[in-house]
Amino acid sequence: MNPPHEWRFEFRFPEHCEASGLNQFKSSSEIFNDDRHQPLPASFNHVASNFIGADVDAFVRYELEAALVTPPGTRGNIETVKLLTFKTQRGEQDPDPNMFFASQTSVVQSLYLSPEYQRRLPTFKEKLKAGIHGSKLPKAQHMLKALLPTVGVIGQRVPLALGVTYDEDHSTTPSAPPVFLRDIKVQLVSTTTVRCISESIWSSSDVIESNQEPLPLSEQDFRDLNIELTDRMDLGERMNLKIVARQAYGSLMWAPLVPTFKTFNIARSYRLVVSVVTECGKKKSHAVFTCPNFLLMAEDYSPLGELSSAVGISVDIGNTDTAVLPSYEAVVKS
Repeated sequence: MNPPHEWRFEFRFPEHCEASGLNQFKSSSEIFNDDRHQPLPASFNHVASNFIGADVDAFVRYELEAALVTPPGTRGNIETVKLLTFKTQRGEQDPDPNMFFASQTSVVQSLYLSPEYQRRLPTFKEKLKAGIHGSKLPKAQHMLKALLPTVGVIGQRVPLALGVTYDEDHSTTPSAPPVFLRDIKVQLVSTTTVRCISESIWSSSDVIESNQEPLPLSEQDFRDLNIELTDRMDLGERMNLKIVARQAYGSLMWAPLVPTFKTFNIARSYRLVVSVVTECGKKKSHAVFTCPNFLLMAEDYSPLGELSSAVGISVDIGNTDTAVLPSYEAVVKS
């Protein structure tokens, strides 16, 4: 048997793509990036199944082809392909979360807002009378407030603040009644958008489809804790709110998160959604706060903001008289 041979070589991923050919899409869109020298996106694989929206499958794949060119007259070249995982890096070490303010008005009318019934429970007759004269019940109006980040980093904590302000001018209660936090749910909703060309005999046109997936970050029940909301309450640390590097897509699988990106025909964006349940005067109120454009940044940091990893390839060619393709391994050196 012939001794094995090994050839080692290295290369670097380019910082930007070099598009070949012309842009075949009919119209431009802010959703996508038509720059011919745009940065390379991270490896990405999206398979839609039983999610909200259209069935959208999309992937960004990097393949390394290796070939052993044999002398003329032999059996021919030996070729193989290796799938590589490409990760981008963020250019800011500690990016500003750039907090986004959102608010929602909550109006509660309840017999339990009366100071008398804060000391004792109302009788059945009093409850019946209150139901008949509902318009005369004490009323409390509050403004629920939320501070949501517009920028986040994969693998890091997410700041989040909630608060409440009593609106004395639109309330009939003698003082501000307590507002309790009962439940909170935080989700990162991803949107994958693809663009393709639909061709017919007479014409061709651009087709854009999107698919959304809710990615739960945290959900906590505070009903037994009687946490009273104040003007500002920081909940990010209390809830251990963090964007983990791998997220569960329903009950199907776990998949790695990728940073926000857009290419010629694929775009990945996110929004942050916070659902809150509060209680005042023994009545519950629901509020939903949304950060519509949440920039998700890469987990790894580099001052250059680009991945400049060398990839070493070891190709081991065994006995060329066999039909076995060459084996090799790729090692990414940061």
